[in-house]
Amino acid sequence: INAEYGHTNSCNIDGTLVPPGALISILQKGLQFVQAEISLSDDGIIATDSDSLSLIEAVIPDIYGISSRTMTNAVSKPYDIDNNENDIPHVKFEDPDVTMMLDTTEEQPAFENGTSAPSENFQPEDHNDESKENVFINKDNIRHFPHDKEVFSCVWNPVTDKLATGSGDSTIRIWDMVDTSKEPIVLKHAACSGNDKKLDITALDWSPNGEFLASGCLNGSTKIFKNTGELLHTFKIHGAPIFALKFNCKGQYLVTGGMTPSVVVIDLQSAQQYQDYKFNPSNLMEATMDIHWQNEKTFAACSNNTVIYVCRLGLEKPIKYFKGHEREVNVLRWDHSGTYLASGSEDRTARIWSLKSDECLHTLQGHTGIVEVVRWMPPKNKEQKFMLATASQDSTVRLWNAKTGDCLHNYNRHTCAVLSICFSPCGRFLASGSVDRTFKIWGVKDGMLVNNYQGGGVISEVCWNSTGNKIAASSEDTNVIMIELTSESGS
Repeated sequence: INAEYGHTNSCNIDGTLVPPGALISILQKGLQFVQAEISLSDDGIIATDSDSLSLIEAVIPDIYGISSRTMTNAVSKPYDIDNNENDIPHVKFEDPDVTMMLDTTEEQPAFENGTSAPSENFQPEDHNDESKENVFINKDNIRHFPHDKEVFSCVWNPVTDKLATGSGDSTIRIWDMVDTSKEPIVLKHAACSGNDKKLDITALDWSPNGEFLASGCLNGSTKIFKNTGELLHTFKIHGAPIFALKFNCKGQYLVTGGMTPSVVVIDLQSAQQYQDYKFNPSNLMEATMDIHWQNEKTFAACSNNTVIYVCRLGLEKPIKYFKGHEREVNVLRWDHSGTYLASGSEDRTARIWSLKSDECLHTLQGHTGIVEVVRWMPPKNKEQKFMLATASQDSTVRLWNAKTGDCLHNYNRHTCAVLSICFSPCGRFLASGSVDRTFKIWGVKDGMLVNNYQGGGVISEVCWNSTGNKIAASSEDTNVIMIELTSESGS
């Protein structure tokens, strides 16, 4: 697979036909579709005893092919949120500039549990366009934590410095990032032995109070664990790969979706199914790609049929249908106030929606590849209220003023598809992870690169902890990377 990445990016391929990162898109998403397809009998019944495909096994010519297609960017009439273009100016910060310092002490051994990573992995950028909005990084605070297989996801506990990671080894691991010498809590989502195929962990989410962890698996099961590792509940509702799961803001309900035409809400107090939304039950291949709560009772779900559904608990049908994307909708996020919804699509656009309008407020155009991720900036001040970041298979990250639809910055130093982005809690920095095996930290104020970490595999997820002094990344090379940031040089 690694050789394939290098070959794909070095040969003479028409980028309009095969965008950078097409292979990883196949591995991450196509695998789950194929798994679901081969589990369906002719009468539409999902087989429960079919073997699960691994990522390696999925890369075979008989199953996967590349076909060209023409995608047209959808354009809708610009809409000025609140009809006042002067309320939210472009990004400005009053924070004093800081400079960066890398520790130059002798290199330490790497790749053991919690040990320091080689210093050359973190590369200071000696360019004229280097950001002045920097952070201090000591190489002794760069650590690797191993799984047995590739790591697909990582998510910080919202209350404590515990990091949960999900892997192709069918386990979730909870790492104590205060005392990194401790062994992780290993949670086995699915038992794999003998001739069993590995069952990838496809989704993770912490409850808002940090007490519970939910996980979804390629085999269609959902589990709820306590943060101490105790298994509380197992749900086998979908019978097909789980693509997304989310606790609501009070931790009362968990919504799940995947490769079935159903979105299921679970009541965690009774540990029973609360509601089952079937948006298009006649289409057995309809899949729920992402889910996000607006508030404790309302959530949005996007699917591979281009429609976004907004649902409210207790009501049988969606309260809103958002239509406008021309291809599959991959991702969506409500802003922090729950007023506006951002979506990203395979039509190469992101869109801004509001429950007050049937049409999208803005179509954000500029990406030349599939939009994989959308994230709102934490609203620490008025200027940040409507800032949205998007990441694409075109290898770029863009920052937008969602109020006006203007692109403020184009972060373009990756060389392959960008799979993950995350703002620091203060909103001053943006991290991005890519198929090019790097994750980068950018200065939001000036749009420049702060620093670059060269990993050993595809970076599928990056995330900051709640206090903003640690950043973690999951990697295809089986490692979780954790970097502790400081406000002083330590010299």
